[in-house]
Amino acid sequence: MPTRPASTGELHKRVIMGVEVEAYSITTSTFRVGRRISRPVRPVSEKGERFTRDASIGSEYNSRPFATIREAFFLLKSGLRKYFHALYDSKKQRESTIPLLVGGWLNRFAGTHIHISLDGAELTLERAKRLTAHIHDHVPLLIAMGANSPIWGNLITSTASNRILKGSPKYFRPLVRGALSSEDMNEFVFNRGRKRKPATLELRFLDSNIPEYVVAAMSVVKAACLGHLRRGRIRNRIRHAEYIQSREEAAVRGMRAYLCWNGKWMKATDYLDRYLLEYHDEFRAMDVPEDIFEIFRLLKREYNGSRLLLEGANIAKEEHPQTWRRRFAKRYAKGIELLLSGNSIWDLAEAIEVQLPPTSRVWLGRKGLILDG
Repeated sequence: MPTRPASTGELHKRVIMGVEVEAYSITTSTFRVGRRISRPVRPVSEKGERFTRDASIGSEYNSRPFATIREAFFLLKSGLRKYFHALYDSKKQRESTIPLLVGGWLNRFAGTHIHISLDGAELTLERAKRLTAHIHDHVPLLIAMGANSPIWGNLITSTASNRILKGSPKYFRPLVRGALSSEDMNEFVFNRGRKRKPATLELRFLDSNIPEYVVAAMSVVKAACLGHLRRGRIRNRIRHAEYIQSREEAAVRGMRAYLCWNGKWMKATDYLDRYLLEYHDEFRAMDVPEDIFEIFRLLKREYNGSRLLLEGANIAKEEHPQTWRRRFAKRYAKGIELLLSGNSIWDLAEAIEVQLPPTSRVWLGRKGLILDG
């Protein structure tokens, strides 16, 4: 059994995380969005990762476990890149599919599920409940950050996450703080361990998204878990009615929402600052890549995945209302290949013809706060 890290600086490696990312498909010959299953060329899969089929949406990527946020960011991009058959198969293919990482497009939900386990200790149900208590009241922030389904039924809407609004009652039901079971249709699920797989705490509510926003959410979750491991207090306690209201507000408005922290309502951008300030020691210990801090700066400018998609889709629709879906899909296909090949969100935005706001003067937490260790 792995030994427990001795130093506080190594404590973050005790929180092991993995993700499942579901995806729509874009057919490269027609640039039509659908639910076609795609798997990479067999020899390129690595130990611990799986490319599988989701019964509802089609393709699903299951990552290997990550010990650090930096590792998660690198390996998640590397893993999703393997869906691009042309990069690995020397045979010329007339038609292939690439992933469209969105929470909704047609009438099916595509999600990101985060799994948490502990290195060097068994994750029991009671321990998982304590972890959940530290994460629970920050779920509205995670929804605001990760909202990524403004398109539903092939139509552009003004809702940041149609998936959260439409799917929560059935597929990721809200729980009261501290409640946890193995029922697989709740927002938090305790997965009991098996012979070759440890027990995990699963977070089921996030939309499918590009790695940058997924890993930003993972870092927020990991900070809360570290707060528990360091025997810190629960930083935010709100009434369940406030929780439900914040959750729905985040789903509708994304980073433009108002969220509740200890009974006080504030903008989601201010909530994010307060979170980063409250957990600045945990963030400094985690070795978070600069690309993820850049995502936090964009979130402070109210740009989550949903707003990026919405603006790109509206630009394509203004150019040609009859073919906007194909135009957007073609641009997205170019942008997502750039992104998963090591480029940044700025390259994806340029590909879909969205102009992101400058972030050079955006501070995180408070002016002068150092979060990168």
